[in-house]
Amino acid sequence: MLFVIIFIICLNILVFVHELGHFLVAKKNGLKVEEFGMGIPPRIFGIKKGETLYSLNALPIGGFVRIYGEDGAHPEEKNSFASRPPLTRAKILIAGIVMNLIFGIMLFIVGLNIGIPTVVDEKNIAYVKDIKLSVLQVQKDSPAEAVGIKMGDRILKISYADKEILNPSVEELQRFSKEYVGKEITMQIERGNKNLEIKITPRETKDENQGALGVVIGETGFLRYPFFKSVWEGIRYALGLFVNIFVMIFVFLKSLIFQGKMLGEVAGPVGITVLGSETLKLGIGYFLQFLATLSVYLAAINLVPFPALDGSRIVFTILEKIRGKAVPPKVENLIHSIGFAILLLIFFVITYKDIAKLF
Repeated sequence: MLFVIIFIICLNILVFVHELGHFLVAKKNGLKVEEFGMGIPPRIFGIKKGETLYSLNALPIGGFVRIYGEDGAHPEEKNSFASRPPLTRAKILIAGIVMNLIFGIMLFIVGLNIGIPTVVDEKNIAYVKDIKLSVLQVQKDSPAEAVGIKMGDRILKISYADKEILNPSVEELQRFSKEYVGKEITMQIERGNKNLEIKITPRETKDENQGALGVVIGETGFLRYPFFKSVWEGIRYALGLFVNIFVMIFVFLKSLIFQGKMLGEVAGPVGITVLGSETLKLGIGYFLQFLATLSVYLAAINLVPFPALDGSRIVFTILEKIRGKAVPPKVENLIHSIGFAILLLIFFVITYKDIAKLF
């Protein structure tokens, strides 16, 4: 429970960073910010400082900045969002996205300087330390899943009777598990700062995609760069990840809208909290990498031009700049309301699946 609480706090830091971007740019441009809220209402308490109410709300995940006139009202007043030209409004809208991306870059830089987990390849091997065979994925309904092997476990030793192999390679583990199909072997694994001994019985399978243990394995270590190289690599990695996530979101939405199905495993707040608390147990390197990736995800998702997201609102400001006149506020608000309802539906479906996995 302690790890879950710590992760929820860190998740809210990502939301705070996003909303802070909107807040700072809005204030810099002379707009009235009515409320800066953390959590989702109902409100627990609030403190008013100047013209802004700073509030803490009941549901502990999420946050918002309520800017005067953001619904299109009061266009005649200078401190109203609606009174500002399209480019100014676009800057305020994109500020949250930029803040999350910058925060993700900073976390990657720190992580790459102290060491984050990575799969070993020819390009990075010179900077990778403590290389060991690791579990990259656990297949469903497999021997590995049945005995509680988890993604990120590092395999220190495998043994049967008086035969044992220390720090096995991929090929050695594959040969060993095939040799002792149907027999209980012992695996010594490293999980965070713990060493565990797990008994597992390899299965017989003819499916090329289903190994005897039911795991995807590879050599991993901790990638650590000198400071100046970590800065460059952190920026490069975060920007590359941002582009990949942005493209994958469109692929996901296309599949969801036109085929009525979700591609791959998608986690909501419950699933992310469970996964995040697990990475926290593995160590600071794992956790920093996960948190940095999440921050970049948040930036990419909000840039998608889907109604109710920042990306959609930015598109409306661009249309106004091109057309020379704004889309009627009632029409824009209706579109965002429909988009928000769809997002809520997706949220509840994903959350239901996340909770179902826990039982």
